[in-house]
Amino acid sequence: MNFSQILFQNAAEADKSCVGILGGGGKTALLHELGNELSKSYDHVMLSSLTKAGISSQHQVHFFPEFETEASREALLEINPLYIMGDQESEHKLIGLEPDQLQLVHEASDLTLFECDGARKKPIKAHQPFDPVIPHFATHAIIVVGADAVGAKVDGKMVHRPELFRELWDVNANQTLDPIFITRVLTSEYGYLQKVPKEIKLTYFVNKADAYPDQAYELAKTLSRLSHDSVYYGSIEQGNIQKVN
Repeated sequence: MNFSQILFQNAAEADKSCVGILGGGGKTALLHELGNELSKSYDHVMLSSLTKAGISSQHQVHFFPEFETEASREALLEINPLYIMGDQESEHKLIGLEPDQLQLVHEASDLTLFECDGARKKPIKAHQPFDPVIPHFATHAIIVVGADAVGAKVDGKMVHRPELFRELWDVNANQTLDPIFITRVLTSEYGYLQKVPKEIKLTYFVNKADAYPDQAYELAKTLSRLSHDSVYYGSIEQGNIQKVN
């Protein structure tokens, strides 16, 4: 199964879609994997982020000022997939687009994939009021969670913004994250769903099943039981994915 099949039964369904990826534990890797797959079916696949991101080794980055100039835009649209960001903050960090910039990029694309939030490579997180950003023109969202969150404690090693997480969910640093608790965080309107519009298609993906197979399976099964949305688990690194029946 290709990763794009978690969203579309066939490539034709992807036309003019705008897919936001949020959560933690593999968002950036999934963004670039989906870009590689879908660029085989479409000529203009755009990849971006509405938050800061690390430098990607998969696709050369281009910046929005290039895209604003009509002459350079034509040349950029020959690149597929096209990874476009706002600017470069430092040697290792990129600045994301603003939502109105992403909309302009999307209007020139066959389909667009973007990251909604950051997690500093942690499998689970607490959201601030400013994130995730899912603009009104988004059509799909994928919530990613790392299987290594299962069994972790809320002490900062596996949780992005642990102090806020403890405050939001009324737990202490020794709280162990089990599949039911994690599912509550991922499916609650006080948690990950706070800014996910109800009208867009939502999919869950539990990553890192290669390293944590039991945790991935149990979390995916729990998510499937307690959510009405599609749930998949697998490994982006190993290139495999399964749907929970």
